[in-house]
Amino acid sequence: MKPFEILGRFTTPDGQELTFHRRDEDFFVYLDGEELMSSRAPGSEIALADLACGQLGPRARVLIGGLGLGFTLRAALDVLPPGATVVVAEIFPSVIEFNRTYLRALQRGALDDRRTTIIEQDVWRVLFDRGPWDAVMLDVDNGPVACCLDANRRLYDKAGLLQIQTALKVGGLLTVWSAQPDPRFVKLLRKSGFDARSHIVRAAGSKGIRHCVFVARRTA
Repeated sequence: MKPFEILGRFTTPDGQELTFHRRDEDFFVYLDGEELMSSRAPGSEIALADLACGQLGPRARVLIGGLGLGFTLRAALDVLPPGATVVVAEIFPSVIEFNRTYLRALQRGALDDRRTTIIEQDVWRVLFDRGPWDAVMLDVDNGPVACCLDANRRLYDKAGLLQIQTALKVGGLLTVWSAQPDPRFVKLLRKSGFDARSHIVRAAGSKGIRHCVFVARRTA
């Protein structure tokens, strides 16, 4: 097995180091030396899109918070109709450049799909500037209590969730990626007016570690 090849480094606004790696055919993103994501285990990132977009209509408008390695974007495009619009909000320019430089084959043309728009901006701003949305998918942290940026905490408290509701159409779906289940967050979603539940998904098909996707529907 080849050693890790460092493809790039980036310092976040919070002073953390984001690094991009390749080993053999696999790609990895690390935050302060801890693995944040890899191309070996995309199952939960794919589920994030499948659970949000599987039943949407021909002119659906969806927002993905966090480009990651592009798996959620590719999965959304695979199930959405030709007339849909997919906006990806990615705050780190280095992540966008990493995808464009190294991951196009992995994503099977997702960045170049005519339905795709990539915006270098905080997802919080895009949520309200460009809504309303039929679905919003958030994969910008390791979960509601493990934020990569301090500013992301507003996405997961009650005030923030109430605001996110206003950016969704009635019946619209919010899906949130998490490294682990969090029953308290499900309760908070329900207290904020969502019909909410959690799904446990495998990182690699029927194998790999278990991650969690929270699914919340705006009911009124």
